[in-house]
Amino acid sequence: MKTFFLVMILLFNSFMILAQNLPEFNDKPAYYDSKSKKTTELEKSQYNSMAKARGLFSAEGGFFLNGVSSSSKIAKQPELMFVVKVISGTDPTSVFDLVRFEIRKDKRVFITTKAKATSTTTSFEKISYGVKKIKDEYYYLIVKNMEKGEYFFGSNEFMFAFSII
Repeated sequence: MKTFFLVMILLFNSFMILAQNLPEFNDKPAYYDSKSKKTTELEKSQYNSMAKARGLFSAEGGFFLNGVSSSSKIAKQPELMFVVKVISGTDPTSVFDLVRFEIRKDKRVFITTKAKATSTTTSFEKISYGVKKIKDEYYYLIVKNMEKGEYFFGSNEFMFAFSII
């Protein structure tokens, strides 16, 4: 009987620890450190749009964040985990794109459109990631083999930036 209560207390404590590290708000990913079991908020920003002529017959457009590095720093690891809360029944991969920034002067830049005199291209390279359900509405976003650099998860309204160092 004592063993049963001890096991129940340990299980309850482990669930409480997990619950304390889950995000409160929808659509706001956070880095999850699997060793310390703690979450860290990512740098949240609205989209700052840009358009720039590149010579006489070409231009490009996209988004930028000021500064060459995010305030959210994550050490390079073979596998990174992020945790997010989404509306029940929603696939997180349909809400968030993971993309790498280019560094240009004092900005982190993400180019979405390139135009030439005769054509326009609208595309960008997304980084794929896995999804693992924690419980209803909560998911791990699992990314493997990321290089050092500047990245962000983009949703319809916000960019959630971070640096891999």
